[in-house]
Amino acid sequence: MKSIREYFGSRYSLVGVKIYDEVPQDYPRPEKSGRYCEFVKRAALGETLIMLEEDEECPESLIALGFQEPSFIDLQPRLQPAAKTNAVLIAPLEKISEPDVVLMILNPRQAMEIAALVDGLKAQFKGGMAVCGEVTALPIKENRVNLSFLCGGARMFADYKDSEVILGANMKFFQELEARVKALQKSCGALCGCRTSDLPQRMVNVLENLGFEKGIDYFFGRINGKSVRIYLNKDNKGKVNYITIHIPVRGEVKVEKPLEVKTRGPWNDIFATLRDGEGIDLNTGKGIREIIEDFVAKVKS
Repeated sequence: MKSIREYFGSRYSLVGVKIYDEVPQDYPRPEKSGRYCEFVKRAALGETLIMLEEDEECPESLIALGFQEPSFIDLQPRLQPAAKTNAVLIAPLEKISEPDVVLMILNPRQAMEIAALVDGLKAQFKGGMAVCGEVTALPIKENRVNLSFLCGGARMFADYKDSEVILGANMKFFQELEARVKALQKSCGALCGCRTSDLPQRMVNVLENLGFEKGIDYFFGRINGKSVRIYLNKDNKGKVNYITIHIPVRGEVKVEKPLEVKTRGPWNDIFATLRDGEGIDLNTGKGIREIIEDFVAKVKS
């Protein structure tokens, strides 16, 4: 899953979690007791740990992960129907085989990009039992993806940042995500715009008359030997008011202002965003081809 981490620019490894009803051998236990959410964070930074009941300090986590049954009220989400967990293996994904669930610590931008790739994510959370329940027990129990905004315990005791959220899903989900990422890396898919089917027909006609074809959320074509993509975006009033020129280039590249560069794996996304009326007219196409030709000339690969 290295390609997923590289594509989204994540500082963390994906984490695999496996639930055992018998304690496996040859895995290190934590040197002192802690919390499952803490051990997940440590695994995301490279550690492999086997957690037993006596290693867990959080009583709610013991219930969520199936070490214990609730005594008075039915806490949810938790592994059911009966508590039979004796050990939980927590490790970087590349060091674990056939995990029951895979976790990924994200920032909001990364969560947005994943949602765009998989056509949406669901987030069910209540600010409690987040890592143990919402992204571990729930995805295992219901065999689905879930995004959690974490809980106070995770942020206080396990040092999850205010800017971090967490995603839990089965291995199949991440295999499919990896396939989509690899496909995009080959063609350098990037950025996002309004779906072309939602745009005013006059704008579609303008870009097609300039030699660009419609994709799902962008137009594509070639200008002076370079692949070029055009993304149109709405302002906060819902009016299509912005155009982003995107030139994907593989390998090292140098550009001139106002172009910017964002590196993703072997590709460089070269782009600039302009407002309608700033030397271009989205309704007539005036100035668009000229400015694209100028941008292409500024790209030195």
